[in-house]
Amino acid sequence: MVEPQDITVEMALVGYLASLDGAKRQSHEAAVQNFARWYGRHRSVGAIRPRDVDGYCQTVVTGQAAALRGFFSYAYKKRLTPRGLSSHVKVRKDPNTAPRNATGTPSRSAQVTREGIESLKTELEDLLAQRVVVTDQMRTAAADKDFRENAPLQAAREQKSILEGKILEIEQTLSNATIVDENGVRDSIGIGDTVKLTDVAKGTVLTYKLVDTRESSPANGRLSASSPIGKSIIGKVSGDECEFVAPAGTFKYVVERCDHNGSK
Repeated sequence: MVEPQDITVEMALVGYLASLDGAKRQSHEAAVQNFARWYGRHRSVGAIRPRDVDGYCQTVVTGQAAALRGFFSYAYKKRLTPRGLSSHVKVRKDPNTAPRNATGTPSRSAQVTREGIESLKTELEDLLAQRVVVTDQMRTAAADKDFRENAPLQAAREQKSILEGKILEIEQTLSNATIVDENGVRDSIGIGDTVKLTDVAKGTVLTYKLVDTRESSPANGRLSASSPIGKSIIGKVSGDECEFVAPAGTFKYVVERCDHNGSK
């Protein structure tokens, strides 16, 4: 039996992601994976301190807060951490945040690849279809006039609220998105580029496509430009060294190749 103190960040991360439904798992994966890499996947999750969370949150943006809070809440409920850490997730404001719109929700422009645009459109269509189903469920549940103990109605309302938030976010992203010209001519690394990196210490080779936070999925080779690694390679060219410092140590990479046409 594995003792709580022997549970690593990676083990806790696997358990947390497995506890989520498909859509939520996909949206939370990048943020928690970035934290795991920054802190150290094989370090004890119980050793995470508030100052660690405070320090990491200096490098992330508002859109990642929900995923980080969810992970730390999960770890505390499972008694993997001796204290609650979710309240320490106080991320900096995104410098690209625009004034609030009529709905009170901040909108910001984003550089998104064509593939990302299509993915967002597909996700939006799925969410709109889910909204129709949930609305029907609410209508059916509302037929029971005893609203005080109508659990199905309450569950449907909560689900619809979540869906509406996701739909609004994607609609605003699409309306403010700038499509990255992946075939454009530029000298240095930017969003939309595919980058091949060599870990100086281990000699391992990593290949990532640099994307906006909304498209990121490290497990699928799509790296957020606002992640610690992403920030360290933006503006670099083939042959450059880049590094970033994390509790797990200092990571150094050499840019072996950068494809500006988005191909690997």
